[in-house]
Amino acid sequence: MTLTRPPNTEPNNVLYRIQRGLSGYISYLAACEMNQSFSEYLLYEPILRLLMARNFVVQCEYECPGIEQPKKGDKKRLDFYVTGNGIELAMEVKWVTRKKKLDVTGDVEKLRAFSAARTGSLAVLCIFGRKSFIEDISFDDHFLRERGKAIYADLVRTKYGCRIFEFAD
Repeated sequence: MTLTRPPNTEPNNVLYRIQRGLSGYISYLAACEMNQSFSEYLLYEPILRLLMARNFVVQCEYECPGIEQPKKGDKKRLDFYVTGNGIELAMEVKWVTRKKKLDVTGDVEKLRAFSAARTGSLAVLCIFGRKSFIEDISFDDHFLRERGKAIYADLVRTKYGCRIFEFAD
């Protein structure tokens, strides 16, 4: 497997590290037969570590700015709010588990609101899953364009991968 390294500038560097790290980490857990524990939340800890290793300040489950919050019940929150290195970034994360239409409506709503409230910020959707589930995904109808190239851990059995999409209204 050959990876083309992106420019060593942020946020390209850290997003590339997230893609590479998640693909390898989940492949390792699959080799350990940990598949029963797989969920989107399993991705949070390695993402947090990778961001912090690059000296970013990270807040998880951050109340989304620019969005009307419900008076009762759960607030609409971003999976990650990241600052540092001259960057302000919102990230939503999805683990695709089947080959079906992926619903990102709520994620896009939060990313759109964040982008509108924080001019000059970056809002991304991190898609993770088996290669066969994520390789053909496109989000043209949601104003999401792929940032960089997909990264897959091609270790013969299950091929896990990660793709990053940027909100671009």
